[in-house]
Amino acid sequence: MRKILPSALVAVAATAALLVGPSGTAHAQSWACGTAVDLINAAIDQYPNGIDNDGQKALAAKLLGIDASGSDKAAIAAFATALIDDNVTDLTDAIDAFNASCA
Repeated sequence: MRKILPSALVAVAATAALLVGPSGTAHAQSWACGTAVDLINAAIDQYPNGIDNDGQKALAAKLLGIDASGSDKAAIAAFATALIDDNVTDLTDAIDAFNASCA
C-alpha cells in the first residue's frame, strides 16, 4: 500500500530543532537525527508526488543504516519500519515519535 510522507515531517523536525524558547534549554540535534532528516528531505525532493514503494524501501534501508543509539535509534528504526510495513497505512505515529526524539 502506498503511503504519503508529508513534507510537514521535515518542516516540524527542522523547525523544532531550531527553535529555542526563552524558558527552554537548547540542545543540539544529534548527527543521526540530522542524517535521517537529510535522507528524508532528499527522498521528498526526489518524489514530489509521494514516495513510491521502491523509494520507501530504499529510504528505509538508508535510515536503518544510520549509526544511531538510544532513543534516536529507536525513533529512526520505528519510522523506517513503518515505511515498509504493509499493515501501516498512516505514518502519523511514526512521524510524531521521530519528531519527539529528533527535534
